[in-house]
Amino acid sequence: MKKRERKQRKRSISLGIVLFLMVGALSGCAKNAEQGEKNVVQDEKQETEAKETKGSEEVREITDMAGRTVKVPAEIDSVFSPKPTSAIYLYTLVPDKLLGWNYELNDIEKSVILDEYETLPNFGMGDSINYEAVIAEEPEIALNVGTINDAFISECDALSDSLGIPVVAVDGDLMAAPEAYRFMGDVLGAEEEAEKLAAYAEETFEDIAEMNVPEEEKIRIYYGNGEDSLETAPAGSEHAQIIDMIHAVNVADLEIGDGSRVQISAEQLLAWDPDVIVVNGEPKADMSGSSAADAILNNPDYASLKAVQEQKVYGTPNAPFSWGDRPISVNRLVGVRWLSGLIYPEYLNYDVDEEVCEFFKLFYHVDLTEKQLEQIYNGEITQSEHF
Repeated sequence: MKKRERKQRKRSISLGIVLFLMVGALSGCAKNAEQGEKNVVQDEKQETEAKETKGSEEVREITDMAGRTVKVPAEIDSVFSPKPTSAIYLYTLVPDKLLGWNYELNDIEKSVILDEYETLPNFGMGDSINYEAVIAEEPEIALNVGTINDAFISECDALSDSLGIPVVAVDGDLMAAPEAYRFMGDVLGAEEEAEKLAAYAEETFEDIAEMNVPEEEKIRIYYGNGEDSLETAPAGSEHAQIIDMIHAVNVADLEIGDGSRVQISAEQLLAWDPDVIVVNGEPKADMSGSSAADAILNNPDYASLKAVQEQKVYGTPNAPFSWGDRPISVNRLVGVRWLSGLIYPEYLNYDVDEEVCEFFKLFYHVDLTEKQLEQIYNGEITQSEHF
């Protein structure tokens, strides 16, 4: 009897221990479940807060150079350029962010543009922009450079509607280049590089301003475009801006048309009889400035011109882009250096060759050799002699 009681007692104790352990386990599970729920809620809260914080950092509000309020990503990796003027600004400042070009680059342009960028896609410009192709590449913003006016603002707004991305307006006036670079540097996270380019532009303008050319010694210039060099840029137009800047006299004192260039006759050129003729050639026909200059020098119809008789007919260098205009972007900065040295060497306080080489290094990311510089001056650059 006592033995049976001892067994029952042991069973009772064992059962009690089991029940105690089960209650403890259930209690622990409940606590763990409660803690788990708390952790999930806390994680969701932290994730929400992180997203809100991240969202506030990803987008910021800026005022562009046209005075428009635009919301842009804080970090921008890809930028669409709707026209060549914008593409050149982007290539000089942030080539890695340039989505593509607006036309197929020619051999002269490819000779200077770095290999990894000369093969970027062509998205077209104006009415020929391939919007579907641009949208498919998912750029964060578009950057539009041009003359700040109501029409340009409307253009930016319409482009934004078509692409579904922010469009940032930048002042394309050459004298605004320092401000434009600093503005773009801030927007694109390239402040240090932008400051270098802005400083070069400012120094260029300062050097030109210090050229005290007497009124009676100012050179009269004709600037020609096209295969016959009879398309000119009137005084005061964007396309003739560097002539006005360097204290020269533009003989084409004409009313500025809608396109900023005017077609004239050979008789008009003969009547103006300029001291110096500078011609750009015709890029669309692969006609260089030097070829256009030779055509004038060897044309008997122009033999009486003072500039022809004194051999002062010059072709505008056009590597990688024209130094005169076409397009009217920051490629003209080096044209200011070149043209002022060409017609006013005695009034300069700088070495033209050194400044041209510095420009190519800063803006086109290329270190020129003496031979390459001479080839550029003479219009002898081809893609086969890639820099």
